[in-house]
This record gives sequence, C-alpha cells and structure tokens, in this order.
Amino acid sequence: MQSKTAPPETAQPPYGWIIVAACALMIFITYGLIYCYSVFFKPLAEAFQWDRSSTSMIYSLAVLIRAFTGIGTGWLADKYGARKIMFVCGLLMAAGYLLSSRISLLWEFFLTYAVIEAIGMSGTWGICTTLPSRWFDRNRGLALGIVTAGSGFGTLLIVPAVERLVNAFDWSQAFVICGIAAGVLMVVPALFLKNPPHYAAAPEPTLGPPGGNPVAIALRDSRMWLIIVAFLFFFFGVQIVIIHIVNYATDVGIDPLVAATFVSVIGLVSIFSRLFTGVIAEKIGLYLSLAITCVALAAVFVLLMFTRSVWAFYFCAVIFGIPYGGETTLIPLAIGRFFGTRHMTTLMGIGLFGINIGGASGAWLAGWVFDKTESYNGAFIAGAVCAAISITAVLLLKRQDELRKIKIGR
Repeated sequence: MQSKTAPPETAQPPYGWIIVAACALMIFITYGLIYCYSVFFKPLAEAFQWDRSSTSMIYSLAVLIRAFTGIGTGWLADKYGARKIMFVCGLLMAAGYLLSSRISLLWEFFLTYAVIEAIGMSGTWGICTTLPSRWFDRNRGLALGIVTAGSGFGTLLIVPAVERLVNAFDWSQAFVICGIAAGVLMVVPALFLKNPPHYAAAPEPTLGPPGGNPVAIALRDSRMWLIIVAFLFFFFGVQIVIIHIVNYATDVGIDPLVAATFVSVIGLVSIFSRLFTGVIAEKIGLYLSLAITCVALAAVFVLLMFTRSVWAFYFCAVIFGIPYGGETTLIPLAIGRFFGTRHMTTLMGIGLFGINIGGASGAWLAGWVFDKTESYNGAFIAGAVCAAISITAVLLLKRQDELRKIKIGR
C-alpha cells in the first residue's frame, strides 16, 4: 500500500517531468525576453533621445514592480492554483509587448513595459521553481536545475534572435513579434500545471509551534533575511552585467551583433551551471556552492575593468555565466530547505521582492554612473564590493543555521 508520506516523485514520476518541461519553457520565454532589454536599450534611447539613466530606470522600475507583484501572484498561486495565475500572466505579457510597440513617450513605456509587462512576468520564477519542488524530493536539485536552465537557453537563443529582428525590421516590429510569441508560448504550457496528488501529505520542516502561521514564522527567522540580503547584493552585480555589457562593449568599438553574442555565451554557460549547480550543491553543500558563485561574480567585475578586446569579453562572459546560472538554482533550494514547499510560492515572492531591489538598483546605478563619468568602472567597483557583502551574508547564514541546529538538538 502506498505510504501517505511518500515523496511526490514516487507517487507520480512521469507527470512530474511534464511539470518540469512546462516550467522550463515558461522560464525560457520570460527570462529570454527580460534580458532582451539589453538589445532594445540603444535603439530606444536613440529613437526617443533618452539618456542612459532614464532608459535604465524603466528596466529598474520593471524589476521592482515585477518583484513586488510577485508577492501577490505567489500568494494567489498558493490559494487558487498555478494554472490560473500563469494563464493570466501569459496574456498580460503578450499585451505588454504589443502595447510597447506603439509608445512614443517615456511615461507610456513605463506603463506598458514596467507595469503591464512586469505584472505578466511576476509569477514565472516563483511559481515555476516552487511547483517542481513540490513534485520532487530526492531529485529536487536536478529538477530545479533543468527548470532554471530555461533561463540560460532563453538568454542564449532569444537575445540574439531579437537582436536580428531589431536589425531586420525595427524595435517596434520586434516588440510585436515578441508579444505574439509570449502569448502563445506562455498560455499553452500553463494549462499543464497542477500540484502533485500527494503534495498535502509531504513532510515539511518544523518552523514553529503547531497552529502558527508558517509564512509569519519564516519572516521572523534570521535565515530568511540573510538569504534575501545575500542574493540582494548578488543581484545588484548580476543586473549591471546583463543590462550593460552590450553597451559597454559597443562603447569600446565592438560591433553590436558581436556584442549581442556575449550575452549568448553567458546564456550557454549558465545552462550548464544551472543543470549542475543543484546536483553539486547536494554533494558539496549549499553554503560552499553559494560562496563559489559570489567569488566568481567578484572576479568578473575585476576583469571587466580591464576588458577591451573581443576575446576578453568572451572570457568574462564564460566566467560570469557560472554565478549567473548558479544563483537561480540556489535560491529555491535554500528557501525549500529551510522553510519547506507548502508556502514556498509566497515566500519566494517575498524573497524575490527584496532580492530584486538589488537588481533594480544595480541596473539603474550603472546607467547613472556612466552618464556622470562616461565610464562603467565605478559601477564595476560597486559590483565587486556587493559580491563581497554577499559572501559575508552567506557565512552568517551558515553560522545561524548551525546555531539553530544546536538549539534544536538541546
């Protein structure tokens, strides 16, 4: 007779992999389109005579609104189901891109891209990493690695494809094509989403006294806040590179089409990083995995200050792909390990809101620094410092977890 506490993948493994495929496709589309902003950046700025801080600000506001709305979409998904929420999110993504193709003023772009489009994208990461976590226990790291690899494939394939669309047509027509593709490729896989049949009986970590609110208990736990701090400063640096590496490369004389391939290389390397980070973390430990990604990110910023040639940009892209890929797998692994999966979508939404404050700040600050100094070096220094702060937060997280285990042991 099947035990009620059997791991979810034991209960229904075949459909679990369908969930993984659907979630990977939605992350592929969402994050491929998010990182296309780097190739829309200069055409938009030139078409409307926007400076780089203003153009960066729209992206940063989109990150913040996407993160803030993610709290709500996470809660709604826990309450009403992932299928309904992601169906609506797919429609909003399509509407945001189609409306963005008609903008002529900065405030219009804010409304279509930073509000409508951002709300549409807000559910993807939290829902599409939580749902596979609920279906899998023993192979959770592998499942999450496959799902989050969708972001790397999106960066690898969608970014250069959109760059060619912009060159072949213009930014407006490229928005239209992106909107149609987003509508179809988000809505269809959303129809396959559902919780595992034995999810309600799955064992969860003990967070507090019986009858307590698990979300409130998690938010009073110092480990939750250390996770947010570590990844907030990490994302600060990640978004500097993702949004401005094409600008930086073209500033030093590299052809835009070649510069777009740097983002593709980042995506390619990140695919392998995402696939293996979850598995490796289960072998060498969560904390060592986090520390390695932070050190690699700091090294990238040091290298970028001296990077001018094509081969050097490719080298930096390869190194950056390691932390860029690894951190996306480690966030749900950390939250799921400490706080379980029952309320994970809500906690992911809350966590991602705090984390994306760092990402939004990094993207905007780099543009502002360039406008003031005509150089990205100040932003690169800030990114390296933030990576060091992330390492410190990881060490504190490890210490807090050890103290909690000692307390429970007593």
